[in-house]
Amino acid sequence: IGPVTITTDPKMFQHELRELYVQGGGDCPEMSIGAIKIALEISLPGSFIYVFTDARSKDYKLTHEVLQLIQQKQSQVVFVLTGDCDDRNHIGYKVYEEIASTSSGQVFHLDKKQVNEVLKWVEDAVQSSKVNLLSTDHFSQVSNTWQMPFDPSLKEVTVALSGPAPDIEIKNPQGKILGKDDSLTELLHIPNSAKVVNIKDPQPGLWSVKTSSKGRHSVRISGLSTIDFRAGFSRKSTMDFKMTSSRPVQGIPTHILLNTTGLSPPARPDRLELLTITGEVIKTLPIRYYPDRQPYNLWNITEFIPPNEAFFLRVTGYDSQGFVFQRVSSVSFSSIVPDAPKVVMPATTNGYYLQRGFIRCQVESLLPFTLRFNRDGKPLGEDQLFSESDSASWEIEKITLKDEGYYECIAISSAGTGQARTFLDVSEPPPAITVERNVTVSPGTHAVLTCHVVSTVGFNLTWLRGGDDARLDPRVNILANLSLQVSKVTPDDSGWYECIAGNEGGNTADRIYLIVQVPNINLPSPKMALQFFAFSRT
Repeated sequence: IGPVTITTDPKMFQHELRELYVQGGGDCPEMSIGAIKIALEISLPGSFIYVFTDARSKDYKLTHEVLQLIQQKQSQVVFVLTGDCDDRNHIGYKVYEEIASTSSGQVFHLDKKQVNEVLKWVEDAVQSSKVNLLSTDHFSQVSNTWQMPFDPSLKEVTVALSGPAPDIEIKNPQGKILGKDDSLTELLHIPNSAKVVNIKDPQPGLWSVKTSSKGRHSVRISGLSTIDFRAGFSRKSTMDFKMTSSRPVQGIPTHILLNTTGLSPPARPDRLELLTITGEVIKTLPIRYYPDRQPYNLWNITEFIPPNEAFFLRVTGYDSQGFVFQRVSSVSFSSIVPDAPKVVMPATTNGYYLQRGFIRCQVESLLPFTLRFNRDGKPLGEDQLFSESDSASWEIEKITLKDEGYYECIAISSAGTGQARTFLDVSEPPPAITVERNVTVSPGTHAVLTCHVVSTVGFNLTWLRGGDDARLDPRVNILANLSLQVSKVTPDDSGWYECIAGNEGGNTADRIYLIVQVPNINLPSPKMALQFFAFSRT
């Protein structure tokens, strides 16, 4: 896959397309899911990604990562297929439908000569103020009629159906079926694959959209409007979008924070619905109205338990004129199935004789968990309860040799048990050093720099200057008490000197600054010199 081309230059884009070539192969499937993953990673949030291929995927095991990226980036993926390796029941093809369903994209099947027709529709589809009104997937032949409120902010509406024998019928609020003479434009019609129609400046009110197909199919209804929303999930009530995530956790009470655009008082959202991918309502949640809350565009939804199946969010509300508006999330959401807690401890923990020590443990968990420390299978202290990922420690007031050994940290949640262990290695503590920060001497004298070292066992002391052994200078000697002596100092000897003391417990370092102070010479002023000369002559 690759290399990736990123450009805003159409000529460069066309050049790179012409430079594509086939290498290797021999089988039908392609590495298409990996390519989608890279496209999602490098593109901006809310992008439109179009996949042109004549084959199912070979690397379908990457699908889970792609679905996570889609929910994070809120981007749409549309597949334009001129082939599928003649097996639409293969998982390598079905993941295309799953990716399209999650992202509110679609899968179009067509001949290569029909690609230009799709490209004309793509030009119209890629618009910055696109909002979602409906996104459903159906696994068999069915006819559905959708009652949909169109509010005055909708400048146009597009209905796209992908599936065999697609048919779309649209009625305005007066019940009239729209035809080509009624501002209804057919953007794409491939008789056994897809149909896309568009309405310009639809009249506000309740519209009816009837869709039907003779097999598996998807329906997408979108519009151009400034009214929209995005959603974030959190385990605690919050008004800060940075504290939310793009997916809820399965089985855990969850709050939803909505960020709406295009609404100002008295316009407001009224309710939030969770929808299946076929369009049925799973749950309805009220949205409380706080007219004086600032900022006005943030709405916190009451706590609920996320469903196990994938779901869309639909917001229904009223605009400033009292017209009903509806918007659907640009992607479907799937709950994160939590794993057992992940427990992390270092392989070895250093402890120092007769000093305080800590056995530390880090736990990552999406669910509440109970944590305990064990030694030799016996619990240490009381169990601790945590609501989310956290760290804990077991304190030893004064470490002795009998404390040396293995310690376990065990975290238990409803999803399972995680554990790790560390070895407490008891040794003597590193040396302690105290120094005088500055030493000042005159040129030509001897300078003595001293590091006072305290160690419970024998130690070594090394002196450095500028990262090199200070003894490289022949004027430098180490005295019996391990002090550093510099003979006949000059101003060039000024600077930092570092002492490093080490024993079996480790190393400790500190620094001393040597100042070679040149005495000031005060010359007499010219007037004083003349007076002195006159006095001498006398």
